[in-house]
Amino acid sequence: MELYQIRTFVILAEEGNMTRAAKRLHASQSTISLHIKSLEEEFELRLFLRTPKGMQLTSEGNRLVEKARDILDCVEKIESEARSMKGDLSGVARVGLHTSPVYLRAPQLIKLIKERYPGLSLRLVQMPTWTIRSDIASRKLDGGFFYSNCPPEEVSGILLENTVLHVVGPASWKEKMVDASWEDLARLDWIWTPEECSFNVKLEETFSSRDLEVCKAMIADSEDTHNALVKAGNGITVMRADEASEGEEKGEFYVWPGGHIEVGLYFGFPRKKENDPLIQALLACVEKVWEKA
Repeated sequence: MELYQIRTFVILAEEGNMTRAAKRLHASQSTISLHIKSLEEEFELRLFLRTPKGMQLTSEGNRLVEKARDILDCVEKIESEARSMKGDLSGVARVGLHTSPVYLRAPQLIKLIKERYPGLSLRLVQMPTWTIRSDIASRKLDGGFFYSNCPPEEVSGILLENTVLHVVGPASWKEKMVDASWEDLARLDWIWTPEECSFNVKLEETFSSRDLEVCKAMIADSEDTHNALVKAGNGITVMRADEASEGEEKGEFYVWPGGHIEVGLYFGFPRKKENDPLIQALLACVEKVWEKA
């Protein structure tokens, strides 16, 4: 049994899909199959079943995968201790971005890391909030930015700010919206967000607390899509205050003056890696960049 086989076993269990596991491991599917076959022959146990939905752990595989994760945790602790002994921090920190890199102060973060830790580099990955949280929990990412309505349970996180969201509609809808109440807004066509989105949760709370049914004309999971649909006159949505103001100045949006909602902006990291020098360095830089937020 080799460490690379254990790592393949865990990652295939997490992904449940040969293609995604191969991409994550930077290996071919045939190599992954060979690793799993070798483990199954050594253990004399079937670890996976190939199903129409992907690779599914057998009951035996499910029992062993937690032990395999423990092995990888021990290896990470050894690597972390070795980095501490070496003194000079080096490596790649994988960080998820869920919205504009400029808004998240990624340029300032990169600059600060280069100054403080020349041997450490960032690999920035753009993805939705809910994917970032799950990828941090499974340690595919070392850290990441995401929205949440309360401190996350599945990962450790620090609150950076309470992000203000405004209700925004097409510029041509000003007359419909200028004196509108929440009840009036509920009757307009909304460009809604997916259930996993923190905006969705906050909006549902806002309308349900007033016993209002919302006209959800469409659902989109991308900020760019929301912006484009509003500009095209398809409906209203919520948008960060900075984006809303910029669009209003350009004559593309109308920002409803009747109120706003807020969601927490967090930076999260894996719970079990809090003492890892790489994570500590990343956190220190994020906090420094956001200290005046």
